[in-house]
Amino acid sequence: MVVGESFHFITSILLWGIVLLSLGLVGYWLYLLVVVGRRTESRPIEHEPEAVQVRILTIDSESVVQEAVNAIPESVTDRHVIAEAPLSIDGATVHVVPDSFDCDAIRKGRALEWARRNVPCSREFVLYLDEDTDMSTFTGLPDADVIQFRERPWRTGSLLCYLAELYRMGAQLEQRAFPSLAVPLYAWGGGIAIRQSIEDRVTWDRPSIIEDTTFVWDAAGAIDDLEFAVASDQFRTQAPPTIRALIGQRRRWFAGSWQNAGQLSAGYRAITTFRNLAWAVSAIVPLIMLLPTVAPDTVIFGTVFEELSVLIVVALMVWILLGVRYHDESIPIAVLSVVLLPLVSVLHSVGAFVGLLVPPRTFSVTEKVDPPAQQ
Repeated sequence: MVVGESFHFITSILLWGIVLLSLGLVGYWLYLLVVVGRRTESRPIEHEPEAVQVRILTIDSESVVQEAVNAIPESVTDRHVIAEAPLSIDGATVHVVPDSFDCDAIRKGRALEWARRNVPCSREFVLYLDEDTDMSTFTGLPDADVIQFRERPWRTGSLLCYLAELYRMGAQLEQRAFPSLAVPLYAWGGGIAIRQSIEDRVTWDRPSIIEDTTFVWDAAGAIDDLEFAVASDQFRTQAPPTIRALIGQRRRWFAGSWQNAGQLSAGYRAITTFRNLAWAVSAIVPLIMLLPTVAPDTVIFGTVFEELSVLIVVALMVWILLGVRYHDESIPIAVLSVVLLPLVSVLHSVGAFVGLLVPPRTFSVTEKVDPPAQQ
């Protein structure tokens, strides 16, 4: 009896801990979106496209990169591709990072640091893009030191992966509040533009697998009143084509943020750690929701537990519907996203859960599809 009571108590504590973490994540998201976001003013375009040098990062995806270069507006004439192998690209200058180049940065960060040191730039801003980014909607930049471009993933393969990206886009609307924070919580999306003088001052020369986020974190710590902006333009990117690719992507994001949070101040380190932990454990939240029905009396204060669980489910539904609206998706996709919500929310979070338990030891680039497969 004593053993059974102890097990019941420990189980209740664990389940309540997960639910409270999830509620805290939802509450902070609402605070960012409703309170902080409302006092964040959007910045008008003040710098024309001619003020920008574009650098596209790739390993060797020639056909994908060519499509990205083709999508660059004609007004942006300073175009460069930073690659790990020789490529034949029309409309841009290709630079190959030499094997002999050595610095503290690793993987993609190493290529970024090599480009900073070796690619001449006479423009005020450098705009970094992934190899699959379509920036055809680009109209210019607001006047800020770092400008985050929002992304608009499109389906390349798995429908579930695409729905998981819709879910992420809904939750990621919190980015609109980041310009009002002392330190943006993360920087990933369709692209990131950096004032060249800021890039040279902060550099990319640090070991990290989330180099854009850690750059912004270091910049916010090194520069008083760093001006961070979220652009209104949306750049199209590819959704991961397979579930394996999506899980690997989320695993890498989580592990990088978890490992590099130590460079933040105590307050922001606590916020980031809390959010990451809540993200990871949310992978099992749908299962927890079923427990009171499948196994009654599993949790202490079961009625309250059920009521709070319903609030979490509502929040998950809001996130994916916001993503559907963000993409102007069809009614059938909206219905499907709601029906498959438990599976989609798990898919979005399971990579973080895996990253918490087994951090990646190697780096793998999220696979991209060649242009013919996009049709």
